[in-house]
Amino acid sequence: MRKLIFTLVFFALLTAIPALGETYILSDIHAYVELPDDTYELVLTPDNLKHHTAYLNAQNMDYDATYNAFLSEGILLQATDTDNNRTLVITAKKDVDAQMYFDLNNQDDDMRREFRLAHSNGIGYNVLGYSYSSAAWKNYGGTTLRFLQTKYSLHQEGQQVCTGYQRRTIRNGYTITLDMQVTGRNAKDTDNTALEKIMKGFGFSQILEMPDLPIKLALSSPPPTETNSDTFTITGSTEKNAVVTATLFSLTSSASKSFNVSAGSSGDFKLKITLPSQGVYSLTLTAQTPGTIPAQRIFAVTYQRGLLPVDLFIVPGETLGDTTTISGSTISGAKVSVSVNGPIVTDKSSTKSNFSFTLDTSKEGTYIIILSVTKKGLESRSFSYTATRTLTDAERIQRIRSSAKKIDYSKLKSDSNKGKNVVYTGYIVDITPTIGNEHVVTFALSKSGSNYKNLIYVICDGGPGFEAGEKCKLYAMADGTYSVLTNDGKDKTYPKVQAHFFESAD
Repeated sequence: MRKLIFTLVFFALLTAIPALGETYILSDIHAYVELPDDTYELVLTPDNLKHHTAYLNAQNMDYDATYNAFLSEGILLQATDTDNNRTLVITAKKDVDAQMYFDLNNQDDDMRREFRLAHSNGIGYNVLGYSYSSAAWKNYGGTTLRFLQTKYSLHQEGQQVCTGYQRRTIRNGYTITLDMQVTGRNAKDTDNTALEKIMKGFGFSQILEMPDLPIKLALSSPPPTETNSDTFTITGSTEKNAVVTATLFSLTSSASKSFNVSAGSSGDFKLKITLPSQGVYSLTLTAQTPGTIPAQRIFAVTYQRGLLPVDLFIVPGETLGDTTTISGSTISGAKVSVSVNGPIVTDKSSTKSNFSFTLDTSKEGTYIIILSVTKKGLESRSFSYTATRTLTDAERIQRIRSSAKKIDYSKLKSDSNKGKNVVYTGYIVDITPTIGNEHVVTFALSKSGSNYKNLIYVICDGGPGFEAGEKCKLYAMADGTYSVLTNDGKDKTYPKVQAHFFESAD
């Protein structure tokens, strides 16, 4: 079972209240949400999972494992809209961001900007597989107030798990996300519209007072993850006259160093860092003023002269889907290319720091994918991944369904159609075992009384699963002609196909 990564943890009480739709109380975050009538066929919460064990069993999901997953992944509510192939997931968690912000509506523009940028161009969510194509604030007013509106795709182990739209905020000490997920297709504007409809029925029943929090520490230029220079600058904003301290500890030697600067009356600061030697460092950034709770951030920095810095966000896993995404960031002007099983399939110059490639990995087989990053004067970087694309039975069937065509019977024997997937509805005339498990099935496209017309000879492993005389649907691959000896001793040719599968004609 695929594990989706959510950013929240919760324990919620669900109750239904008569209204225009169904209203659910999310007690731990002091919120409620109203779902439209006749839209969501199944609504699951930790409290009602025990009433849906039959559904869970049908999905090969264990109740205890699902219940624990709801709690650990922070799922307050999961509602399925089968008609539109989308799922609403509401989650909440007391994560690091929730502890730092508590309520984004009570933070200033700098802090909200940093939270937004963590989605649009930061690596905080990229390392979890999320790629955000948009992130902007919207104030819904009332008790709801500010939520970040985002559009995203989620990849895990090199495969796209889902795409969708989110609304995310931090309130009452929780990071809260309303996520409209879609699978098997790309998210559309109608999915965003459906989420906006949910937002109209979402609100808070109580707003908790802000506790004592660490002082403000918002970074406009954080430390680099990799660098080829021993010097870089950290910029940001904090409380006025606060002391900002950067403490370095080398993880590859005994070197350590400390730097500090006092913020000005506006709270802005600029702190120049000089690394004592090449190596890997832990950098702890602290902002503090007397009588307040200090703010602290921890970073890892690798320094190597001549290094071409590369941060990877999404990389291929051991198994692949129809498409595979590789994304990351490097320095401006670097050339980034990707080769698949030898030839370079795509390359680009990084006029901006971020890069992203989407590869076609729909064909079954083993893929050797190499990402190369080069820039004159710097050491080239190469990242290699070996992964496999294996189709499930369901995927094979779906591919056959989507590619099969009904070719005119008079043209089915043509060599030009050989190898094409075809689909016909007709009648089983005869089933003849041949060698081993192979059978030859005589299949007719039409029937008049007891007479069958437009015969096709079908080669298949095992029987068709239908009896002679039954009507069914055939999916197969065109394979030229099949010769039959007539009563007068002459050969007559009919279309021949290799069966994929038979199914009910209904």
